[in-house]
Amino acid sequence: MNPLPETIAIAGAWGYIGRKFVDAARALGVRTLVHDPGPVPDDLDLSTVERIDDESAFYRAKADLFHLAVHPEHRRRGESLLLERSARERILILNEKPMAAPEHPERCSEIVEAVERTGAVMLYDFPELYDALTASILDYLSGFRHVEITELSVCRSKDREDPGIPRNYKRMVTIQYQESVHCLAFVVYVLARLRGDLESVFERGISISGQSEPYDPPNPEIYAQAVDGRCRYTIEIAGTRVEGLTDFKRHASWAKRRVIVGIADGKPFRIEADYLEDGKQLRIDGADQRWDPGADSYRQVITTATGWYRQVSRDRLMHGIYPNPAFARITYQLSSVLWRSCKDARSVRLTSLDELLAFDAGFRRGLPSAS
Repeated sequence: MNPLPETIAIAGAWGYIGRKFVDAARALGVRTLVHDPGPVPDDLDLSTVERIDDESAFYRAKADLFHLAVHPEHRRRGESLLLERSARERILILNEKPMAAPEHPERCSEIVEAVERTGAVMLYDFPELYDALTASILDYLSGFRHVEITELSVCRSKDREDPGIPRNYKRMVTIQYQESVHCLAFVVYVLARLRGDLESVFERGISISGQSEPYDPPNPEIYAQAVDGRCRYTIEIAGTRVEGLTDFKRHASWAKRRVIVGIADGKPFRIEADYLEDGKQLRIDGADQRWDPGADSYRQVITTATGWYRQVSRDRLMHGIYPNPAFARITYQLSSVLWRSCKDARSVRLTSLDELLAFDAGFRRGLPSAS
């Protein structure tokens, strides 16, 4: 079965993530439709894509996969139009994180309910969950009868303050939602895959303790309020201690590291992985697995998402352990708890998944007044 869509339609095509998917789709030979009201990048040959300026026409276009690579506050119309179409035809929708703007948590449950009503297939773009690196890690661990992960280290960092990097002038939201959410998604996904369901990951409760520092953007005039730019945190979940670092401060190293330590069939194991583009690697118990450092994450998102869509039933894809809206809602709530812990400088303890889903971080109340 061909793992590629015939056509991909990308909203927000000139943004950082949107452009990554444009380049990935072109490299895969997939017909690419684009919509973005902003200026066309100087280094993009428009003859290689099909640009649709009218928003409504774009969302009516015939495409196997729509990718909404835009900020949450600009997605609502696209989501609504595609969900309406999904009541009549099959469309795969790939959505960006965070699931909603931090100040509008109510949108998360609205999206979950809307997707359920229409029968749509919507997945969220947590690239590591689609990556063959993660599949290889889970395949290795599934070869044991009993696996206990005792420690998990997650680090996602890059210099997002350097004024010499054009990307750094793009607006970001506070880092717990912008980037820590990727690490939180990885933790939940791996633990759930090993345990067989999401609910059991939270049956012993969860404790989160974080500390953060503000982001110092090169263009502070576009920020109404300060956002966090570095976050260190500790999580106790499902018998696993998670140590996390998300760092976008000046001179931060460029890394997407994951370290998994535990006991498998009575013997200790250690898995070290880095998902950084052009620097990917995997070591198991010190042995280099000779991973292709240049394996493209965004091409893998396209191929894996399309493969799931064609091979996995809609019910399983939307209710099982996949990056579906219910899963994305959990990651959004975890980001909220982490932000609240950093804001209050205290640990937050929740006893169940239901308590996590009901958690109100009070994001709007916690922000300073705009100057």
